[in-house]
Amino acid sequence: MSTIFGSFEIAKSGLSVAMLQLNVTEQNIANANTKGYTRQRAVTSAVEPNSSNYLIAPRHAALVGQGVEVINVTQIRSDYLDAQYRKLNTDYYTNESIDQALTYLNGVFNELDEDAGLTTAIKNFYSALNTFSSDPSSHEFRTNVQQQAQALTDTFNTIYDEMRSLWEDQNASIRTDVEQINSYAEKIAALNLAIARAVQADAATNDLKDELNLLLDELSGYVSIEYKFNENQTVDITIGGNVLVTGRQFSRIDMASPVENAEAIDGLTQEIAGLNAQIAAALEAGEDIAELETQLQEKIDELSEYLSVTVETDADTNQRSVFFEGVALVSGAEARASREAVETNLEAWVAFHSNTLTLNGETLDFDGAITGGRLYGHVRMATSLRSDAQGIPFYMNQLNELARGMARDINAIHREGWTYPSGGTLSQTGINFFHVPGSLDEEGSPLYDYSTVTAGNIRLSEEVLASPNFIAASSETVNLEAGVTESGNNVVARALYGTLSKNGYFDKLNSIVADLAIETDTVRNIMATKDTLVTSVDTQRMSLSSVSMDEETTNLIMFQQTYNACARVVTTISDMIDTLVNRMGV
Repeated sequence: MSTIFGSFEIAKSGLSVAMLQLNVTEQNIANANTKGYTRQRAVTSAVEPNSSNYLIAPRHAALVGQGVEVINVTQIRSDYLDAQYRKLNTDYYTNESIDQALTYLNGVFNELDEDAGLTTAIKNFYSALNTFSSDPSSHEFRTNVQQQAQALTDTFNTIYDEMRSLWEDQNASIRTDVEQINSYAEKIAALNLAIARAVQADAATNDLKDELNLLLDELSGYVSIEYKFNENQTVDITIGGNVLVTGRQFSRIDMASPVENAEAIDGLTQEIAGLNAQIAAALEAGEDIAELETQLQEKIDELSEYLSVTVETDADTNQRSVFFEGVALVSGAEARASREAVETNLEAWVAFHSNTLTLNGETLDFDGAITGGRLYGHVRMATSLRSDAQGIPFYMNQLNELARGMARDINAIHREGWTYPSGGTLSQTGINFFHVPGSLDEEGSPLYDYSTVTAGNIRLSEEVLASPNFIAASSETVNLEAGVTESGNNVVARALYGTLSKNGYFDKLNSIVADLAIETDTVRNIMATKDTLVTSVDTQRMSLSSVSMDEETTNLIMFQQTYNACARVVTTISDMIDTLVNRMGV
């Protein structure tokens, strides 16, 4: 049975525990508005009675325990709700970053404005062609066609430039995202170290864990992560199976863009072209080329450190042609400047200018390791040409196809027509309406490369830009000399106007705009759903983990009363001891 001094110790333990509970409650109240703070509770347990399993033990086993003790001060939070919140948070910011870019793209096309936009520019151009076909001899009508055509190409150019500007913003956002992720990784590794040391010293870790969980919440908004808590309360984090943080060690996501090394790339392609020329000369002279081929392969290997290239070997000359995303950088003894070479090939241009991300030597891309978060959204919008994951390059490519198709269709008809003679210049045929690079085949016939025509560089031919009289309207030569009746006709002008309905340019443009609108609505709806779910889960988390002032005030009163009651027990025992010592036998 408990002695009188044992009872004193029981009351004393109650005082100590009540005081600690009051301190925990005060800490909760003080941090009620602290972001990321998790409310705490002192976990208590009754102290067991003295055991009788000793060699020397009391005659009567203790029937009452020895008071109360605090086992731990724990946080009240749910790992399940934390995991749900972070997954939904990743999904929300994935769609938010995509929605921001798509919203800007909708503004770039500006098809809702009747006085602006590409639809209006096409409509005005064909309206001018229709009027022109009624009187091809009218200088006013010709000038109007020229001006509206110029306005059309300017609109194409402006929209394309705006899309490129948006692309550059997305690419810059990737760099910002990566820097932020690396910063979080460094901070989490530092917290892991602090937590491990605190656990080893048997010190409190709750405040450090609050910081850690807050960083995990914020990191989940930037990239999809997998994480695992260890026995020592530290956390390990991976991205797509690639280690970002393990214990106190962390890895950085590295960024590199081929365009940053354009000078080095151009230097190597020049050397490769030079070695090709030396090999050709050596073969012609009957000399050995083994050493030259070794040097050539070394230069190609060096180039491969900057670019993912493919190499073709000419069986006759042993010269190497080097390609990047299908674009020739080296052909025989000729090398092209890399920036210029990729300019008109969208896929190559995107690959050349985009940031390539690596973690521990493994490439991170949006359809591989990166599956969500702001980084996923920005990488997708900056790199994807796919219809099932539409990015800015997808819409740039669609716009290029529209501009390229118009240039090809109109030029094919215009070259068959005859221009209007003026200022001593006779009627001519074979004139392009839009500029397109060309060359001559073996028979001297012109070859035109429309693959180089983009919405960004489409423009009028030099002839049409110089004078509206170079706009061909007639299927026959036009001769205005006195006594000659060859005044021409409007057959070509009508055919030019007919390309509008025949080739469905409005349908193609509407398809682009409709795809954009549907994708925007889809992403926006998903974002709204994820926002609702994030809010719901976060509300559940907060109801469990955040500080309730009503509850803490109730606890404050309860623990205060417990403290007062234990103090009263101490006073009572003190009176009993006084009676025992000073009043017995009186």
